[in-house]
Amino acid sequence: MVMFVVTLFSPTTVAFHSPSDASPVKAGASSAKQEGSQSPPQDYYNHKQVPSPEDGQTPQPQHGRSQSLTNPPTFTQGVVQTPGAFARTPGATLAHEEYFRPHGGLSSAYRLTLPERGMVRNPSTSSLQTLAALDAQPSSWGKNQDLNQPNSLAQTPPSQSIFNDSAATLNAGQPPTKFARPSRRAKPSKQKKKEIDYTTDNYTVEISTLGNAGLFEAINAAAGEDDALEKLWVGTLGMPTDALPEDVKHHIAVKLENEHETLAVFIDDTDMNSHYENYCKNILWPMLHSQVPDVPSSKAYQDNSWSHFVKVNQAFADIVIKNYKKGDVVWVHDYHLLLVPQIVRKHHPEAQIGLYIHSAFPPSEIFRILPSRCDLILGMLGANMIAFQTEDFRYQFLQTCSRLLNIEATEHGLVLEDGRFIDVFTVPMGIDIAAMNIRRQLPEVKDHMKELSEKFHGKRLIVSRDKLDGIHGIKHKLKGYEYFLDAHPEWADQAVLVQVATSTTTDRDLRDEVNGMITKINGEWGSLNHQPIVYLNQDIDYSQYLALLCIADCLWVNSLSEGMNLTCHEFIVCQDQRLSLKGHSPLVLSEFVGAAKVFGQNAVLVNPWHPRGLAEGLHKALKFDEPEKAARWNKLHALVTKHDARTWYDANMKGLQHAWEEHATRDPANVPRMQIKRLRQKYDDANKRLLVIDFEGTLTTWDSPKESVVTVPLRVTELLSSLVDDPKNIVYVMSQHTMDSLEHMFRMLPKLGLIAENGAFLRKAGQREWKQMVEFDTKEWHAGVMNILKHYQTAIPRSTVRVLKSGIMFHYYDAEDQHDAVSKAGELSNQINEMCENLKVNATPFEKGLYIHPSIINKRQPMEAIESDLLKKSGAKNPDFVLVIGDSWEDECVFKWAHSLKGRVDDKNVLTCVVGKRSTVARSALTQGTEAVVQALEKLVLSSATKA
Repeated sequence: MVMFVVTLFSPTTVAFHSPSDASPVKAGASSAKQEGSQSPPQDYYNHKQVPSPEDGQTPQPQHGRSQSLTNPPTFTQGVVQTPGAFARTPGATLAHEEYFRPHGGLSSAYRLTLPERGMVRNPSTSSLQTLAALDAQPSSWGKNQDLNQPNSLAQTPPSQSIFNDSAATLNAGQPPTKFARPSRRAKPSKQKKKEIDYTTDNYTVEISTLGNAGLFEAINAAAGEDDALEKLWVGTLGMPTDALPEDVKHHIAVKLENEHETLAVFIDDTDMNSHYENYCKNILWPMLHSQVPDVPSSKAYQDNSWSHFVKVNQAFADIVIKNYKKGDVVWVHDYHLLLVPQIVRKHHPEAQIGLYIHSAFPPSEIFRILPSRCDLILGMLGANMIAFQTEDFRYQFLQTCSRLLNIEATEHGLVLEDGRFIDVFTVPMGIDIAAMNIRRQLPEVKDHMKELSEKFHGKRLIVSRDKLDGIHGIKHKLKGYEYFLDAHPEWADQAVLVQVATSTTTDRDLRDEVNGMITKINGEWGSLNHQPIVYLNQDIDYSQYLALLCIADCLWVNSLSEGMNLTCHEFIVCQDQRLSLKGHSPLVLSEFVGAAKVFGQNAVLVNPWHPRGLAEGLHKALKFDEPEKAARWNKLHALVTKHDARTWYDANMKGLQHAWEEHATRDPANVPRMQIKRLRQKYDDANKRLLVIDFEGTLTTWDSPKESVVTVPLRVTELLSSLVDDPKNIVYVMSQHTMDSLEHMFRMLPKLGLIAENGAFLRKAGQREWKQMVEFDTKEWHAGVMNILKHYQTAIPRSTVRVLKSGIMFHYYDAEDQHDAVSKAGELSNQINEMCENLKVNATPFEKGLYIHPSIINKRQPMEAIESDLLKKSGAKNPDFVLVIGDSWEDECVFKWAHSLKGRVDDKNVLTCVVGKRSTVARSALTQGTEAVVQALEKLVLSSATKA
């Protein structure tokens, strides 16, 4: 068995050698140098040489002017900016900025190997471990740090505004509009990449700087402990590949598969660029994090990148389909590849497919804005198991499926129209604690701890590391920090916020606003000896990052929405006081981050939208005494240990295995056809028989509710009459109809047992009284639900409402527009389930309708009452033959009840049968519908009469 780990970026990539340098690392890069080497610094954004303070020169600003708050006037640092470039760190000294500038070696984007837990850099090994901050969202495709790789040949970039691309949107299938402005990636490189020879003997395999480092670490942690685990990564190289000759691509693919457990996916540059840079980053990612675009120029309102998203997903699925063997496991990761499960499922219906969503998932009101909403959901539903970081995300996904596709959502997952069940559950991600403990004891980490402790001696250090975008809440954090300094001036000369912004943003308004806020705060609260904010619009060396986590007095995570944020876990591990007298520092955490659901009140939870609340939360955290800090940290550390990487992996594998086994058992292809000859033999040999048969869809077809209550086909009436007249038989019919309707329909069959309203009421065989199965009260919710149904009756012409004693039936069988009716029924189901959640009332979909009822009602309850009654009779024995036939999801609990009779009834004489082709726990099927059921029962009657 092989496990395919399918993720957009694989852990490995390749780098080519430059003719002027035998190394595959870009000229000027310093990945082989020791940290702290004294090379002249370069402008971080524009790659221009700037004088360093050691040269005795003063850097001159090009735009704007701001005085340093810590350096003498001769070292004044301006806000250096060129047209089209991002601003340099406002208000930060050259000393701070240059100290934190990545020097190579152990930068936070590098991944090193840990063979046998030893720190040896060896990119050729297949046992990769991450030495990186565990971000799930790389900043940009095609930018592996400091590696010689091809330029992108992607064609026309997507328009920045829909007003510039109306032709492409309105004229589907036409060639894309050509823009005068070419892609920046298409510009000739200053590194003279044209000189690089892209041949099979001119590259080396390197560890990628892109991708989900948390995933890489978790999988490799499991692989390190499980020798039996055979895995294959399926992913792109994270770089443009159009410039590579086909023979080179083939050579790379073979090498990666044979030596690095990787199946490389080669994507056209244009498709990849539009898929990732446009659809994923600018449309899907913000939407998943509840960021609704409020301007018509937003790319979220375009669909010209959807086709590229589909192509990329198809390419990934093709690789899996080509290499898949029966028994393999396919594990797809994150939102970039949501269509892959369904594509693979169509080719391999029996495949074991899991999907893990690392990001957040929004409420249905937001997700339904996406034009491709249904396609994305259907793609996800190809999996046997779908897992989320938190219960909130899981619930919102179930709600979305119910609302958009009218799919029945249960406590444990989804029931599809064909009866297939998809497990949907929550598994919070964790980190490899053992690997983290090794990494933070590196000599360079200790060196940085010493230097940073000296730099910030006597200060209370508040550390944050976020992406500069609209989701991670840097702007909101700065507003809260300003309130904090204003409300608690005693901290003004003690607190220092070190804010690392790991990626630049295309949102110039956000960038300028953040820069302005930092300059304002530093100008108002800073002095010649103190700088309240050290802002680094750059990533930093991983060793520096770990050092900051070790010496921090507080970690502040302020995201407006986020999947998990493993930085919290890393911080907690680093605060165990092994390397520093400081330790047990508190965690200030946004309540909208997944980690908040794991850590609860052990962290200081804050609302990122409430500046005063942020200020008080930060003040509270910094005021904790040592016992309080230790108590909170101990609980946090216990949770990190409980939810570590290995636990996460094991829980996913266990859940996927269970879901697949359930799917395999229920798979219509694995349910044998009912053997009529065997059925007749068992029936004839029995002395006491119990027959339980569903009515709608089993004995008769699903018809308009107006017609189905009027009469029962004469043939069915005669058949049931023959069955109940046999003294060996006890016969029950289950139905959704009311007691009065059933009494009228079967008035000529007094011996027939009846189950009304899907299990709410029971009339035992041969009796006239009805018995209510469970206590319920509809008064609390009936009037409110009826008001909602009146609205939907208007919205769905020719829909009907039927009031039962136990609930309400809403039918749209006769609706003219069935597609619209299904969509609106989904909205109705979602609305009722939300409104009546505390009242324990469910809206359950069935064939062209909804059944609104107390959640405690089901068909199993009357079956247990029947079984109990049979045993109460003097000298009574259990039946020695049980036959259950049904067609709907509500009948599954009756099948399970019949199977539970094992030990009281010979299991070989318990026969369960589903009508049609659907996922089921029944042991046999009649696929020809109601006619096959009637014919089979008629043969039993005929066989019994012949023997008599």
